[in-house]
Amino acid sequence: MTDGVRELVVGGTLTLDTTERAGEVHADVPGGSALYAATAASVALPARIVGTVGTDFAFDVLRDVWSRGVDPSAIEILEGRTFRWHARYDADGDDRVTLARDRGVADGRTPPVPAHRDSNYALLLGSTNPRIQQGLRDASPDARVVGLDSMSHWWSERPTELLALLERIDVLFVDEGEMALAVGTTDPTEGADRLLALGPALVVVKRGSRGAWIRRRGQAPLQADAVALARVADPTGAGDAFAGAFITSLGRWPERGDAHALRFASAVASFAVEGIGTRVLARATPNDVRRRMATLYVGTA
Repeated sequence: MTDGVRELVVGGTLTLDTTERAGEVHADVPGGSALYAATAASVALPARIVGTVGTDFAFDVLRDVWSRGVDPSAIEILEGRTFRWHARYDADGDDRVTLARDRGVADGRTPPVPAHRDSNYALLLGSTNPRIQQGLRDASPDARVVGLDSMSHWWSERPTELLALLERIDVLFVDEGEMALAVGTTDPTEGADRLLALGPALVVVKRGSRGAWIRRRGQAPLQADAVALARVADPTGAGDAFAGAFITSLGRWPERGDAHALRFASAVASFAVEGIGTRVLARATPNDVRRRMATLYVGTA
């Protein structure tokens, strides 16, 4: 049996989010790619966040996140406003429109990365400015497993920088729109092959309420449906939670393989959408996750 990693290090955004969906508005909810990914990881591993916030960030609201093994000590706090994001979702939650974005004190800043405790960690370059992702990767040369997640905004604004990172990672997370921006096609097989040729060993295509599809170089693709839920409260952060859980599984249980990682990530991400912010996700237990994993079928695409 291969020994697994003991920690996930996550870099990415830390935000105060305002979201609108089906007539409901939720304002100034702590979020961001790093927070959702680290909270998801903490089901199975301690997680450490690297990022930048303003003095208005609501640390106290997140006591349940910190208490379950998410380490905020590497979060840089600067005088001023935290990154704020405002979006409106459609009824099913798969599509959204960004109404406002104010990066606050995080704008253009690469947060300092503390020395790693040892080499026994996995690394997730969560969705943020590719220059910040590059800095975190440079500061983490001995990570055992490295994943990269992004968003359409950065594939549109800085595709060259993102593409340059692909040869330095193991797992790339994209949705179909990001794949089209990166390599010019939404066809999962053709798109994954083009992306695999650029460096990563594994491409994960996130499809929202339709589940996820993965392709490892030299192997048949796998797919899984999303967990069937009676109600979706807020889709924000589900993709980030999926990425954090997927890298956690690959790092913590490498012997269990890609199918387990896909099932684990799909189950964990389902908790992210059941509450506002990280409220429900932060309370999910390993037993809760196992029960949802048992309902999921993972098979050849």
